[in-house]
Amino acid sequence: MKRFAKIILGILAALVILLIVALVGINLYLQSGDVQQRIRLATEQALGTPVVVKRTVYTPWGGLTLSGLSLPDPAISGANLVEAPKFSVQFQFFPLLARRLVISAISLTSPHLTLRQDADKKWVFLPPKIKTPSREQPPAATPGAAPVVRPPAFTVELSNFYIYDASADFIDSKGAYLGRVSGLSADGRLTEGKRVDGSMWIEDIDLGGQLHPTRLRASFVYDDGLLSVTGIKCAIADGKLRAEFTVVTPKKGPPAFQLKSEIEKVSIPTLIAEAHGDETGTSGTLLGHFELRGNPLDASTLGGGGEVSLDAAQLRPFDAIQQIGTFLHVDELQLLKLGQAKMAFEIRAEKFWVKDLTLKSENLIITGKGPIKFNGKMNLEGRFQVNEKIQRELSMFIGDQFTPSPEPGYKEVSFTVTGRTSHPETNLLDKITGYHIGGSLGGFLKGLFRMPSRPQAGPTPAPDQAAGQ
Repeated sequence: MKRFAKIILGILAALVILLIVALVGINLYLQSGDVQQRIRLATEQALGTPVVVKRTVYTPWGGLTLSGLSLPDPAISGANLVEAPKFSVQFQFFPLLARRLVISAISLTSPHLTLRQDADKKWVFLPPKIKTPSREQPPAATPGAAPVVRPPAFTVELSNFYIYDASADFIDSKGAYLGRVSGLSADGRLTEGKRVDGSMWIEDIDLGGQLHPTRLRASFVYDDGLLSVTGIKCAIADGKLRAEFTVVTPKKGPPAFQLKSEIEKVSIPTLIAEAHGDETGTSGTLLGHFELRGNPLDASTLGGGGEVSLDAAQLRPFDAIQQIGTFLHVDELQLLKLGQAKMAFEIRAEKFWVKDLTLKSENLIITGKGPIKFNGKMNLEGRFQVNEKIQRELSMFIGDQFTPSPEPGYKEVSFTVTGRTSHPETNLLDKITGYHIGGSLGGFLKGLFRMPSRPQAGPTPAPDQAAGQ
């Protein structure tokens, strides 16, 4: 019995030694310059772009692991478009000897994408394609030139892929941060005819520091140049967003996408707080729908539109209007308690067009329309309408500049909102009072105790002259 046990142990020891020798041999084979070149060129041929791999290790349980994988950035020399610390490939070894790469699964761990706009404000996603030399007619050698390296004739078969904890940054042509995606994971399956289907989830999305959708879930299918992402659900400001997304990538011509979405029960205070605003005193929820379409790599092609509305909302208007409310003692300009609030909008020509904005409280109505450029510059035209109660409170200011409104019992005055969304400016106080205050309300407040008298008929004195009378 002991002799039999020794034989068994000897066989096991021999198998272990053979396994170790095999692993060492496989790793030496995979680490050889020729095979490294084959793997790298096969990867480049599949992706159509140069690839850098720092280290390669093989184990039976983990397959082939490529460390320090990176793709160069096409927009900035010396920078990387994609970086991934670990890229694992589970494959059958022996077909590799016959230049067949039979992959059961690939796993990409913690990849990071940095996508930048070029000088023409277009998103550049991939470097120029690598041209594969023809086998039938190899290119003629140029005297003194480096020999042409022919990509290996690998037949690649792939069944499953996995992505873990991916992230991405989006940067405009001026180097400004536009957004970030983090905690992205996905799993997919490849079927006959190069069809890919699977599911994905994203833990956090940051859109310019203003919007923060979280816990996104979706399913996707890619087939013959058409990517469909369906059943998109995510949380946003204590509410929900549902969407459908498709993008077509034809062999010739630019890609095109379409996004349709609905939002419901989004908390206004949470939305303001996540955008780093002051949510004090605000309340209500937001709902609506919108659609966006165009070339995802070219902002000038974007188009679409939608409509949003507020339910039981209290809002603080931007600072300039709040200061006007303080100066005129109109509480409703400091905190808008809205019975009706809606906005219809359109996106075209690199602008967000406000088609119809209506904010209606108990005693006043504010309407507006006009363009907001993608860079934040505004040029909105508005109407400030007040009922008889507010007219009595503003009787010392209201004159001929207020005219009857189509709304029964209201009078109105037109005004503009310019500047940028981060620092809006308005001439509303000028229009309400009938005096030229200028763009700086703060400068006017310094002269409150020297209020100019209302000008009489004839030439209007300059502001400095009027203030000195």
